[in-house]
Amino acid sequence: METLRIAGQTDVGRQRRDNQDAFICEPIWTDDTALLAVIDGVGGYAGGDIAANIARDAIRHYMTEPTGDPLTMLREAVVYANNQIDQRRRSDPGLSMMCCVLTAAIADVRQQKVWFAHVGDTRLYRIRLDTGHLQKLTSDHSVVGVREDANQLTEAQAMRHPRRNEVLRTVGSALHRVDDADFLESGESDFGAGEGLLLCSDGLTDMLTSAEVVTVLNTETPPDEQITELIRQANDVGGQDNITVVLALHTADSAASDVISVEPVTVEPVEAVYKATPTGPLPPLVTPISPPPAMPEPVVSGQVGNRWWLLIVLALALGLIIYWLSGL
Repeated sequence: METLRIAGQTDVGRQRRDNQDAFICEPIWTDDTALLAVIDGVGGYAGGDIAANIARDAIRHYMTEPTGDPLTMLREAVVYANNQIDQRRRSDPGLSMMCCVLTAAIADVRQQKVWFAHVGDTRLYRIRLDTGHLQKLTSDHSVVGVREDANQLTEAQAMRHPRRNEVLRTVGSALHRVDDADFLESGESDFGAGEGLLLCSDGLTDMLTSAEVVTVLNTETPPDEQITELIRQANDVGGQDNITVVLALHTADSAASDVISVEPVTVEPVEAVYKATPTGPLPPLVTPISPPPAMPEPVVSGQVGNRWWLLIVLALALGLIIYWLSGL
């Protein structure tokens, strides 16, 4: 029997007062498919936690029913979440800079595939459980991550780089369409028996090396216990950020039948500060519910003075006309 065991957990870490991360870790559609996501609210501005929870709830809502191929649906779900956040921040001046980064995936043990959509510096890894080979399936959209992916920085250099938290792409900071090439990254990969998927925020990968992560994942313990150990180790070396981990293990027993089941072992995230679960039918296209307000045209400072002179001249001309008419 082939089994997909899934677990997820989020932790505030040792240095933050609030947890701005969220995650999704649940079966969808059939008993052999799971929806997985790690969402990291961008710190430094108000509303990172709100953006993360809007994204989580919007993706869940969009993926309720299978209306297309998994990869297209994931891309649409991320854009839908993006535009929900964008609409909210435009309507609330106190949240005008809120946004998040995320990695979302669909794991299917029957088709032995994983599909993913990704924006920012959260990550998706695939690991061979027998050899411990760890492969990063996503690219980092960050100042340091781009250089690390290009082998211009080692993992150790990237982990201690002062600009490691500067992201180049975010979810919710601008309106997007599904076909925007410079917004999200998406793809698919094989996901066979004996393999695992690890989704995580940078609160884990800034603290633990790939080798340290592999050491934990190579233990024959349930996925929820592996996640707890990863978070414990990240906190032990500083816990500088919120830490969120989602893990999916695809295992097989050749002596059993080929019936596939999903066994979720999920730890729920902390209570959301704001929940924005959409209700009712989805819009036919992935667009904001209302168009964004038109931006005012920029006014060059010299044009202001010219406009005042024009008003003065017109007023004088009108005064002369009135004076002339009164003398008739």
